Amino acid sequence: MKYYILQGIRRLVQLAVLAGLVAVIYTNLYAHYRAARALEDLTGFQGQVLMAIDRTCERLDDPQLWLDSTTGTLWSMKIRGVEFTDPLAAAEAMAASRSLYVPLFFSVLIPVLGTLLLGRVFCRWICPGYLLFEIGHPLRRLLRLAEIPPASVKFFFKNKYIFLGVGLVCAAVTGLPLFANIYPPAVISRILHAWIFGTALTAMLIVLVLMLVFEVFVSPRWWCRTMCPGGALSGLIGAARLLRVKVKPSCTSCGKCEPVCPMDLNPETQSTGIECDNCGVCLRHCPQKSLRWGLQLPGLRGNKKVKGTV
Repeated sequence: MKYYILQGIRRLVQLAVLAGLVAVIYTNLYAHYRAARALEDLTGFQGQVLMAIDRTCERLDDPQLWLDSTTGTLWSMKIRGVEFTDPLAAAEAMAASRSLYVPLFFSVLIPVLGTLLLGRVFCRWICPGYLLFEIGHPLRRLLRLAEIPPASVKFFFKNKYIFLGVGLVCAAVTGLPLFANIYPPAVISRILHAWIFGTALTAMLIVLVLMLVFEVFVSPRWWCRTMCPGGALSGLIGAARLLRVKVKPSCTSCGKCEPVCPMDLNPETQSTGIECDNCGVCLRHCPQKSLRWGLQLPGLRGNKKVKGTV
């Protein structure tokens, strides 16, 4: 039951992140109409949303200050004046500019600290791309029911680290961003922004659809397992994370946790590595309840009776 409660909370967090992103984008749209003094021209659902924001703004002492301090997308966002930047966005920006911009450095502190404590928490709990690609699993089951067996091609998991390095080198050489145009959190943010503002980003939408189709028909979790540069960077940052899945001495190595791991890992031996995102699926499927979350300081082996500790 605890597993289902945890997964329910995770799903609520994912949806809340999307809802928050939409709210920020609508706030930006309202700021445009407010500056143009064109709020009276609004109609339909969008007009109702913006007028609701207007009523909220009018209750504030300084509406413009609030509007100026709330902007952006998941790639880079400012909430009530506090700036948050995806570590991948910061790394690519610094590589492209070949310089260290101090405000940008400080804007990644909260995401980096979260990763140092909890590991790849962004992937499993926040990333809208992960939420999208989770649809691939039920779609693959529907294909099997329709007697169209999907393939399960496995790719080298270190491809994402190679992709991360190549992308940053290309940004440094050309001064142009690559990841901002294909990284799902950035792409989904831009698509939502374009949809709300009434513009079009057809190419990016096609890229997302092709990724999902590839995962459904060819390789499940292909992007997250083997290609995501953001996941690669989070894995490197979270290598010394405090929260890890550990294996108790009662483990019988039955192997039931391995086929259910979304990241295609063997939790008995790989749960403490940088690929694990602490999703907890393996804990639910362990018949002996030999898997557990635990805290471990970097560089310490902890209890010698606990297997799988690095």
